[in-house]
Amino acid sequence: MNKFKYLSIAVLLLIISACTPSQEAKLEPSSSQANTADTTNIEPASKAVNGKVNQKGWEVSATGVKYAGQIIKGEYRTYEAAEVWTVVSVTVKNTSSKRQREDNAWFTLLLSELVDSKGNKYDYKDREIKYDTDLLSKPFSPGEARSVDFLFDTPKGIKADKFIIKDKDFKSISLKL
Repeated sequence: MNKFKYLSIAVLLLIISACTPSQEAKLEPSSSQANTADTTNIEPASKAVNGKVNQKGWEVSATGVKYAGQIIKGEYRTYEAAEVWTVVSVTVKNTSSKRQREDNAWFTLLLSELVDSKGNKYDYKDREIKYDTDLLSKPFSPGEARSVDFLFDTPKGIKADKFIIKDKDFKSISLKL
């Protein structure tokens, strides 16, 4: 009986040691780090822009573009790109005189795209909300504006040209960057 007791303890220790990373493993780069794009020469350049559209009680404006490198530490989490992040800052404002919800607006930001100077299109991969998350389920008050950073995983060295949003009929609306 004692043989089985010691055997089960030995198996348990073997399993625990197999699941615990060694000090050597901590020093070597992971496969995702070994295959990362070279971002040593990327400067987080930022450019103010003012492409906007104002319709039916809402204003959507692209307020900035930033080339941020491969890793962005956001307010709530860290974002890692396969290549580099191109970040487009967008502000949505209620221009009507009444409270209204964004989900009843004439536009949708969930299908947003970035177009570079060569005409290549990129879907956004993530977004960083720049306002109190308690407001997510609340309507916009008259004159209230909320900002979001859209993160696009793009090749190094692109030049952002347009931010594309869709209306409720899925027609593209282009904001110049």
